[in-house]
Amino acid sequence: MVPEQKKESENKSEQSQEKPEGWIEKTEEFLDEAAEKIHNSESYKKVGKTAEKATLSLFRAAGRWWGKAEHNSKEQDKPEDK
Repeated sequence: MVPEQKKESENKSEQSQEKPEGWIEKTEEFLDEAAEKIHNSESYKKVGKTAEKATLSLFRAAGRWWGKAEHNSKEQDKPEDK
């Protein structure tokens, strides 16, 4: 039984190494077509718009926080007149 298993594993490894010519080009072409379909899909466009809105809101919030921090630091730097 052991020699049969070795023969089967050798046959499988030989078959996996035998690939048709141009398989890399075919694979790249398939991936390019799939990427183009995804890029042109409506869902992809909606996700892009949603991500843009989220990014803008985060930057606006960060700007407000920065402004408040600037304001508070300036108030702390003022000398108190007493």
